[in-house]
Amino acid sequence: MKNSWHVQASIFPFARTGKRVTHPLLAVILTFAFIALSIVCAELLSAPLSPVLMEIKPLFTHQPAVFSALAMIINLLSMFVFIYLLVWGWLAWFERRPFWTLGFFRQGIFSRYLAGLGSGLLMISLAAGIVLLLQGGHFLAVQGPMEGLPALGGSLLMVIGWVIQASAEEVLYRGWLLPVISLRSRLWIGVLLSALCFAGTHVLNKGFSPLVFANLVLFGIFLALYRLVDGSLWGVCAWHTSWNWALGNLYGVNNAGGAPEGGSLFHLGLVGPEWLSGGIFGLEGSIATTIVFLLGIGAMLIAIFWRRRNGTFSIEGQVSSLRMK
Repeated sequence: MKNSWHVQASIFPFARTGKRVTHPLLAVILTFAFIALSIVCAELLSAPLSPVLMEIKPLFTHQPAVFSALAMIINLLSMFVFIYLLVWGWLAWFERRPFWTLGFFRQGIFSRYLAGLGSGLLMISLAAGIVLLLQGGHFLAVQGPMEGLPALGGSLLMVIGWVIQASAEEVLYRGWLLPVISLRSRLWIGVLLSALCFAGTHVLNKGFSPLVFANLVLFGIFLALYRLVDGSLWGVCAWHTSWNWALGNLYGVNNAGGAPEGGSLFHLGLVGPEWLSGGIFGLEGSIATTIVFLLGIGAMLIAIFWRRRNGTFSIEGQVSSLRMK
């Protein structure tokens, strides 16, 4: 067990800089508790916020996509801000370490973030391309103020909302849960459990199915491996943001069972069997996404194998010089 501790500690050096490391079982329980508390807090905030939104809605009569985006951003902020606060509070009170130790290192922010944005867009586009190739969908003519150029402002504005939402999930699952489980057990257990928890928090979404669950687990495994290869949290935050934005605001398909808010630049109509189209859940419920994530996981494993072969697979070695003062 001592050797195992040193192996995991060399991969997540800053997760052990605090006074305590959270027990894996407690970490899993807290993950679901944080999500539940965030939902409750968001519901409590929606009561006073809804009338305000209705008051300003007439100001956006000619820009419904912009209003839709603003409303969605407020909705996402009202929920996911509590994820940041709860994780920060737990780190400060129990583990006694700063928030940046989750993986927010100073050096290479721009390049890591840009790589994440690009790879996220590439992978979701590849999934869409596979669906089109297998005749599981086709592009429809854009129409109305919520599609095409009239929706450009709202679609771009939604980037802010997805940055808030996607980064909060990465903070929770890949920034905190993955390292604390890995430090107290095995790295593969941390990767798998963090992925299962991520998938488990989506079970109540519309259109949830066994294939959706499998894809979300693969989603979590891929991003956990990406986190290991990248050495920081910037890349996975950007990747997740790009993926979510492209799903709804670029291609106009459902995101985790929810219709796109803020408008979309294109309209990809999904048809055919649910295993191909993804059904109500959207592209994330398609076998095309399964293929893309398996390819992505394979690429990450090759990168890890190559670094291990060359003796460079140690995030400590990558980020020891990045520590914030």
